[in-house]
Amino acid sequence: MKILMLSPVPTHPPIAGNRARILTLVDSLIAADHTLHFAWLAMEDGDRRAMMKHFNGAFTELMYRPPKVNLAARLRRRVQRQLGWASAYVSGVDDWYDPGLTPQLAALHARHGFDAVFVEYVFMSKALEAFPAGVVKILDTHDRFADRHLHYLRAGKQPEWFSTTPEGERTGLARADVVLAIQDTEAALFASALQGQARVLTVGHLLDMSQSVLLASAPRAVFIASGNSINVDGTKAFITDVLPLVRAEIPDFELWLAGDVCQQVPDAPGVRKLGRVNSVAQTYAQGALAVNPVRMGTGLNIKTMECLALGVPLVATASGSRGLENLRGQAFLAVPDDDAAAMAAAVIRLLRDNALRMTLVQGALSAARAWNIKQLETLECALHTRAWVLDKKVAQR
Repeated sequence: MKILMLSPVPTHPPIAGNRARILTLVDSLIAADHTLHFAWLAMEDGDRRAMMKHFNGAFTELMYRPPKVNLAARLRRRVQRQLGWASAYVSGVDDWYDPGLTPQLAALHARHGFDAVFVEYVFMSKALEAFPAGVVKILDTHDRFADRHLHYLRAGKQPEWFSTTPEGERTGLARADVVLAIQDTEAALFASALQGQARVLTVGHLLDMSQSVLLASAPRAVFIASGNSINVDGTKAFITDVLPLVRAEIPDFELWLAGDVCQQVPDAPGVRKLGRVNSVAQTYAQGALAVNPVRMGTGLNIKTMECLALGVPLVATASGSRGLENLRGQAFLAVPDDDAAAMAAAVIRLLRDNALRMTLVQGALSAARAWNIKQLETLECALHTRAWVLDKKVAQR
């Protein structure tokens, strides 16, 4: 099939979980002998040259102009935030969409004649309207954005990125023929909202299992993360509350940090910062285990999935392993979000129990293999829904 992938997030450099998800998704489609064209609108910095090379020239950078927010709306939001109103952080589902993208996409389709189009994120869902009936329209959600700001406010934090109303999200989802949820809980919520208006399938993060890791024996835990506030919060909590408990039992224990999270947390005894790294696998290999200490979030945690694919023993919080509840205790150890003592105890237990580490390594790799098979089967199911799509179009006339 000829597939267009439209994304506001670049694939290169793959320094964040959402970038890694998009990259493995497109690589899986290419590996399945589909012809893929990647269209990027630069809402954040990316490596154009690397993307052009990776997609062998099948790459287009679209012109994107962020829609202007009028002065009255800006002042209204400022007042609402000062008053502590949650509504100050809510956007319309199309507030970030540039109408100038629609003719660009129509022209791209006229040149290539795509069979299917993937659009990344519900706030870009209006792009699906640029394509005619017969093109399978797939919305890759990544996350649930209805009332997303409330997760931050309940945790006493400033909301980040995008949040919309349940009604707005439903409008965006309904533009698709197929909605991809990243985990089953969100799939059920989307299906309930849509009531059959689109087919809802779960396709989690597709895993690269081409690498293996020979772990170090030194008492180190590795955490690789971007610099978003959720990662920073979890890292600071680990350093402040967990690290002293572990070092009280194992004095030479260290936490090795990699990624942009290093720029956002202070130096501390027992913490080594590596910054951005070229190889996730080689970085994890420098520790005896990995930790994922995040204490909030939605969607699926890509960091945890990468540990499964590499066979790295992991201790994760409940938020760090959301969507993977059935694998807790088999492929990794899980602890409550705000239980520093439980996190420390689990880390100490893994460092002292080599047999348990090896059991989790095998459990992680086995789970990752089964996971990939299921995700790839569902992805192909999403692509081969042309008859279902056409039947739906006929029924709507």
